[in-house]
Parts: sequence; C-alpha cells; structure tokens
Amino acid sequence: MKEKKNRKRFNNSRRSNSIKLVKIVSLLVVIGIIAFIGINKGINSFANMATSPNSDKKDVIENPSEDEKKEFGEVPLINDNRGVPVICFHSINDDPSVKSPIIISKDKFRTQLQAIKDNGYTTLTMAQLNDYLSKDKAIPEKSVVLTFDDGYRDNYTNVFPILKEFNMNATIFVIQSYLDRDGYLTTDQVKELSSSGIIDIESHTVSHIDLPTMSYEEQLKELKNSKEKLESLINKPIISIAYPEGKYNDDTKKAFSEVGYSMGFTTERGYADRDDNSAELNRICVDYTYKPKDILKVLKNLKK
Repeated sequence: MKEKKNRKRFNNSRRSNSIKLVKIVSLLVVIGIIAFIGINKGINSFANMATSPNSDKKDVIENPSEDEKKEFGEVPLINDNRGVPVICFHSINDDPSVKSPIIISKDKFRTQLQAIKDNGYTTLTMAQLNDYLSKDKAIPEKSVVLTFDDGYRDNYTNVFPILKEFNMNATIFVIQSYLDRDGYLTTDQVKELSSSGIIDIESHTVSHIDLPTMSYEEQLKELKNSKEKLESLINKPIISIAYPEGKYNDDTKKAFSEVGYSMGFTTERGYADRDDNSAELNRICVDYTYKPKDILKVLKNLKK
C-alpha cells in the first residue's frame, strides 16, 4: 500500500515536472519568435531608412529623361540632397610683383582643373545649380560649381582660355562699379564672357562694401543697382549674388528677397544644398596653397 502511494506520488511529480518542462519550452519558443520578429523588424527598418529619400544613401537615377541626357550626356545623374561644392577663386596670375594669398598661378590652376576633369566632374552653370536647389532637378553625380569673385581682368586673359580648353563652365561675380578700372574686367570683356556659353556673369554688389555696416535702404540700393546695371549690360537675368567677403545680416537677406535674387553666396565653408536658405549658400574658398589633391579632397570628403 505504501509502495503504491510512493509510486503515485512519483508519477504525479514526474507529470508535474513534464508539464513545467513543456511550459518552459513553450515560453522559450514564444520568446524566440518574438525576438526573431523584432530582429526582422529592425533589419527592415534599417533597410527602409537606408533607402529613404532623406537617408545618406546616394541613388543614381536609373532611367534619366531624354532632356536630362541632352543636357548632361551619359554621366550618372542623382536627385538627392548630398549638396554641391561651390569653389571660390579670385585671381589667376603669374605677375611676380603682385603678392596675395588669393592669387593662384596659371600652371597650378590648370593642374587643379585637370584633376577635376580626370576625376569625372561636371561643372554646373548658375541656372543648373538653381534648378537643382530650388526645383528638384537632377544633376550629374559628380558636380561642382566654379566661381570667381571681384572680376579681375586676369579672369578674361588667363582663366577664360583655360576654361575653354577644358570646356568647363564658371561664374564670375563682378563688382559693377569696378568695370573698366585698371586690373578689372572691361565692359566689352564682360559682354564677350557672357556670350561665350561657358561663363555666367553675376553680382558682387556695386561697390564691394561691407554690407552689415549699411542700413537696409543702402543695402537695397547696392543689391538692386548692381543687378539692374549688369542685366542692362549683358541683356540676361542676374540670378545670384556673392556677398563681399561673405558678410551679410538680416537686412541683407531682406534686400536679397526684395530685389529678386534666387541665390546668395557666403564664404561659410561647406556644400550648397537644398536645406540651406537660398540667401545663405555655402562656398569653399581656395588659395595659392591648394594642390590638385587638396581640391579633390574638398570635392570628395567635405560634408554639406
């Protein structure tokens, strides 16, 4: 009798342990399923984030339109917000009597452009940059904008022939009242450059004055007169302005909008992108110390 009770107690205990074991195994299975689902969701979420328009993934357009092919050729095109490097040059000159950090020799400038060309970059016009920034138009995957501040005469005598040689676009921001002065572009040169098909003439104000030191009315006059007089000279719209020494304030931005510019450039280092205020676009100023490898480093590695 006692043996039967012990056997019954043993069987009950074994049955209880088996039930517990089943429960534990079931619980582990449920936990495993939940973990598996969670991991999959995490992977899918990461994948979706990587392919979303706002991610850092750089997607090349698979089937560009015929208009895009006609404008840019067969180079890969993108339409994300990686931004565009806008390079700021000044004077390209070999005159040993003129010393300044902003003066780059012709040979060095040529090697810089050669490096840009050899690495497959497309030089954009101001209109193309504006279309990309404000109209969500596609541009080549490797794009760069070349700009020159002040309107030195060597931009015509030295820069223009080299640009033609490389078939590259560029923009010259001219100081309107300095035209025809010694060392600066003449009005005839500006007209020729503008009609060349590779040079955009844009505004660098009337007198290259420190804009933030002026009243709103004075700034408005500087920006308005420069735009109107240059448009009258070249018979083309002036859509952008580079602020003297990159300086501006809220009144500058107000005048910028009032006059009707599309893009305003500073000297704040970085890429110009769609998140920027159109009146506060970044540029990258280079000087005589820049070697071709330094230019390429800026084009490839600088963040927006």
